Amino acid sequence: MTSIIFILQILSGIISVFFVLVKEPKSEGLGSIGGSATTFKGVKTSADAKLENMTWFFVITFMACSAYLGLIAK
Repeated sequence: MTSIIFILQILSGIISVFFVLVKEPKSEGLGSIGGSATTFKGVKTSADAKLENMTWFFVITFMACSAYLGLIAK
């Protein structure tokens, strides 16, 4: 059982990192200082919303697996 949770933890961590890297940034970062930022990109599409929901799902799964493995490792 522990090995299944450990594998689930590793997979959810890798998938979360992938989803975070795939998402578009919400701002231009340091590029906005020069005035080159666009202010009209605040609209979320359904694909962005689904990607964000999936990211949160895998992050919460990773945290739950970490907590479970931490509690049984006493």
